[in-house]
Amino acid sequence: MDAPMSRYDKVDLAYEFFKEKESLSESFTIKQLADATGWTEGACKTYPSKRWHQYIEKDGAQYTTSGISYLSKAEFRAVHSQKLQQVADHSTKGILLHKAKEFALLAVSVYNNPYTEFKTYGYIVNIIIAYTSLFHAIFEKKGTAYFYLNDNGTPKVIDGEEKAWELSTCASEYWQSGASPELANLNFLIGLRNKIEHRSLPAIDLAVAGECQSALSNFESLLVEEFGDEHALTANLAFSMQLTRISEQSQLDALKQMQKDNYKVVREYMETYRNDLNDEVVESQKYRVRAFLVPKLGNHAKSADMAVEFINVNALTEEELKDYEQAVAFIKGVENPFRLKPKRIVELVLKKIKGFNMPLHTKCWKYYEARPKGIDKAFKGEYASYMEGFDGYLYSQNWVKFLISELQNEDKMKAVKQQAQ
Repeated sequence: MDAPMSRYDKVDLAYEFFKEKESLSESFTIKQLADATGWTEGACKTYPSKRWHQYIEKDGAQYTTSGISYLSKAEFRAVHSQKLQQVADHSTKGILLHKAKEFALLAVSVYNNPYTEFKTYGYIVNIIIAYTSLFHAIFEKKGTAYFYLNDNGTPKVIDGEEKAWELSTCASEYWQSGASPELANLNFLIGLRNKIEHRSLPAIDLAVAGECQSALSNFESLLVEEFGDEHALTANLAFSMQLTRISEQSQLDALKQMQKDNYKVVREYMETYRNDLNDEVVESQKYRVRAFLVPKLGNHAKSADMAVEFINVNALTEEELKDYEQAVAFIKGVENPFRLKPKRIVELVLKKIKGFNMPLHTKCWKYYEARPKGIDKAFKGEYASYMEGFDGYLYSQNWVKFLISELQNEDKMKAVKQQAQ
């Protein structure tokens, strides 16, 4: 006697079908999907736009998937079962709000799953869906039209539905000043998703962990600010229990991996984007989280009202810092200030100092002794440092500021130019 069919059997077949197509970067037709799952072609035509629209894109008669490989089978079942539509508020705003919260939690689930090898892309795909739905819910609440229009003023229609604004348009509309760290954070993740969409790059996980954490924190703040404390995600989230200690060697290995040719496009995007931001945005916790996480020290042995808390270690006295040495572990995210290549230094200084070029920059670092003339792998100065993995010297943003300040003085400029090569 055959075993009874599970209600998820065909869903699981669809999941495996999509994962295979995505891994091979292949498109598929509705007939191929129907043959692989046993669903009718009619059902297969409906599901991509109604249940899987966030992961399936249509191009004529062909379909492609993006991000399904980063979902577990259980997570794909939840997406397919339309759990996102099981809400008390059945208005458009209510459905969008519930969808936003569900996909934010799904993003965290993907990122914290110890079996997910490439965390960052899976997280970004889902947090972008979450943000997009949240902004649409906000615009519904405020009565703001958030659909693209044709030249004659009629709504643009894609696959029978009005085309809504993408996240970049939503965020720019919401933060119209254009200078907010929250907007910079989202635009960074959107651009990064576009760069890594067809690349498997696990080494970037360490490099962008701070931006990913800030995106979640900003989402929570925006959600509560617009819809109230009752919608906060805090009750559904817990601190991630990491089983792997990030050693200095692991960080060096990741840095070396980032220098390989297949990382070039992503690496250059990350460097250029971050370096073009002003210092106030870069240093904001709303753009990128940098923190110590340590056990909270109670006044008494039994006072354990809270297990952990975030603290500003830089604000501690030496005596207070000693007290924290009994901590089980430090999880430390420290920004490396030395990340600018000589070419980037020239580009930034040239914006303020006319005629600045690479030969002049060489004369500058020699004149001011910003770095050794030869290779010194142990060197770490005020403005430059030798970087393993890059196998050369990189410079800090402070070097840019110093050069601009110094070279505005004509006498200093003359003295530098007279420096022998």
